Amino acid sequence: MGRRPNTYFQFKQFRIEQERCAMKVSTDAVVLGSLAKANSPASILDIGTGTGVLALMMAQKYPVASIDAVEIDKEAFEQARQNVSFNKLGINIKVHQQAFQEFEPGNIEQYDLIITNPPYYSGQLQSSKQNINLARHEQGLNFTDLWTGIDRLLKTEGVLWLILPPNEMEAFKSLGTEKGFYANTQTLLQDRETSKVHRVIASFARKKPMQSQKTGLVIKDANNAYTPEYIDLLRDYMLHF
Repeated sequence: MGRRPNTYFQFKQFRIEQERCAMKVSTDAVVLGSLAKANSPASILDIGTGTGVLALMMAQKYPVASIDAVEIDKEAFEQARQNVSFNKLGINIKVHQQAFQEFEPGNIEQYDLIITNPPYYSGQLQSSKQNINLARHEQGLNFTDLWTGIDRLLKTEGVLWLILPPNEMEAFKSLGTEKGFYANTQTLLQDRETSKVHRVIASFARKKPMQSQKTGLVIKDANNAYTPEYIDLLRDYMLHF
């Protein structure tokens, strides 16, 4: 028998219940949420919020911002709504149960910052569990639909942040260029210095940068201890850092 995963994940300033969600709190999410930033954003959109972790991380970072979180899966939506309502940081977060393709913001037209840990694994076999399919497969939200919605909902000077495996990120970047979006920064995530890059965290904007910034982030050192850079990045959020 494998070890049963925790039904919750405790951060420094909030707690995430996750027993009803197919996709649990992950390194992907906390690294993305720690890196994502904008210039004093008044409005933030989290696409495919899952447990609500990214919305709550944004609420901690930008406490006066108005945040919308969209989730298509009913169980995940209920879980995210519970997490938002049970945490004091959730006061400015609204969770919406619907497909992103159909989402219309209520009291604003567009967002200063959009963040997403989007579906991928488009070339792999689909899971037998439908909720994991929706959470991890392009069948629910493909990159073309994602870019169409981002183009519609992101302000002219707004910024998009997301995380993907390297191959999927290249495909996403190519589609973005067709829409007039450019990668401003890219962080290449590795488990160890000797490991392959397994994720890329990128920020996109409509203004083409003079030079795209590319940096690396290694999670653990040769002694299996977290690197100082990783600890520094996640220090505001992670309980034991």
